[in-house]
Amino acid sequence: MTDKQAKWQRQERALRATQMAFDLTTEVQKSLKKQAIDEELTPSDMIRKILDLEVKSKKTRQRLSFNLTDEEIALLAQRFGVDPTDKRAVKQQVASLLINRYTDAQGS
Repeated sequence: MTDKQAKWQRQERALRATQMAFDLTTEVQKSLKKQAIDEELTPSDMIRKILDLEVKSKKTRQRLSFNLTDEEIALLAQRFGVDPTDKRAVKQQVASLLINRYTDAQGS
C-alpha cells in the first residue's frame, strides 16, 4: 500500500468518526481541563483516557493564544518601549511578562 493510499484510508476513517459535545457545568469543565493540563493532554484526550479508550496523540505542550487589534498592539508596543510595527517584539515582551508573572507566583 502506498503512502497516498494509507493517508486516504486514515482520512476516510476520520470522516466516519462521530463528534460528541457535552454541556457540562463550569466546575466539571474546569476540573477536566486542569487535569488534562497537569497530564499534558488535550481535553479530548483526557476524556478518552477517562473512558479507557486509546489515546493516540503524544503529550502536548498547551499553547495559549489570543487576538489583538492593531490599536492594542500599538498600545502594548508603547508600554514596552518597542517599535509598534514589530509584532514579534511585542509578542516577546508579552511572553516575558507572562513568564515572569507566573514564575514569581510559583516561587511565592
